Amino acid sequence: MSENVIDITNVAMLLKVETTEGVDAAPTAADAFPFETDGYSYNSPFASEASNEATGTKVAGAPLIVGQPAEISIRVRLKGANATYTSSVKPPHHALLTIAGWRGLFTAAVAAAALTAGTTNSATLGASFSSTARAYLGMPLIMSGLAAGAHPLVIEYTAGRLATLSDEFASVLTVGTSAEIAANWTYAGTSPQDAAARLTDEPTGTLYIYEDGNLLKFVACRASLDSLSADTAKPGFATFKLMGIFAGETSAAIPSGIALPAHSAPTLVQGLTGVSPAFSVNRKPLMISNFSLADAAELSSMEDPNTNFGFGSGLIGGRVPMLSCDPAKTHVAVRSTLSDMQNKAQFCGAVRFLGAAGNRIAITLPLMQTAKSDPALRGKKRAEQNDYRLMTNGRDAQGRTTEKILCFY
Repeated sequence: MSENVIDITNVAMLLKVETTEGVDAAPTAADAFPFETDGYSYNSPFASEASNEATGTKVAGAPLIVGQPAEISIRVRLKGANATYTSSVKPPHHALLTIAGWRGLFTAAVAAAALTAGTTNSATLGASFSSTARAYLGMPLIMSGLAAGAHPLVIEYTAGRLATLSDEFASVLTVGTSAEIAANWTYAGTSPQDAAARLTDEPTGTLYIYEDGNLLKFVACRASLDSLSADTAKPGFATFKLMGIFAGETSAAIPSGIALPAHSAPTLVQGLTGVSPAFSVNRKPLMISNFSLADAAELSSMEDPNTNFGFGSGLIGGRVPMLSCDPAKTHVAVRSTLSDMQNKAQFCGAVRFLGAAGNRIAITLPLMQTAKSDPALRGKKRAEQNDYRLMTNGRDAQGRTTEKILCFY
């Protein structure tokens, strides 16, 4: 009978955004996504409560079997498509980000053009770039010419094509530098302003988990990004928590035709040809061993007797996004975290994972403030354990909130 024992290394997941909340979207092999085989879990749709009924003896009565919300945790390794992005060529975890309230936007490439002006941390782009304010928030400018190799992230953009950058250059940027934007997908948080917007900003999804001959179905799933983290020189990992409605378990073979991306994930490192730092806060590179970004989003499922197990779809509430890291402590003349806290200083941050074109990832943090700093050690060196609160400074041109912007390019 050993052939009937489930082997969880022989597993696949399919996720598809639902057209109608709670109606099985019937994901196919094309909706499969990569994840860590040792990094997922799910609960039973049932729970039990102890009985307090009298039985005429000292023996307890039958347990009370009740329903509970479906909860699934999925850990994924962040990687790009390793291809030129288009409106239909998307990052591998597009659907997961979408049901977590991170609305995606495809932006076509803009060819390299000389700057018309610049400062040490801003660039006025050429006429081929959009004149729509905040159109390029969170996107890297790929520089050539005098600033060749730099990939500064856009933290602000005006109708006059003035891009405020996440990097601080040693010299003023001039017309001797050219900038381009690669075709990319950006993802940013949402805050639906009405019921109609919620359908676009926070859609539900259908998740199929195929485990070695068993299929578990979950519908009406929404998610929160519990953490996005990385160690220096290693790839990034994201853990999503999903809540929805269990829709049954059947025997079913893993679908044929699943083609998951086989390339390596980009790593948190500047690389041999890099100019922009892999990790910076307030335009200063920080020596960290790891970082973690958490949405801290409220995720719940309301009681609803009109469902199979008494609970409805997953619901996304408010969030308290935070960046945590452990930079090496420097002399006060270089950087003073305590002074920043005392003065309630606000600044930007940037994270970059180096890879080939189509397999690069950037995280733009336009506005952040130090919330906590404790002394720490890294070996025999003094370090800090810092928490930075991420804040929105308004919406981008697509109506998304801007506390953090994830870009695949």
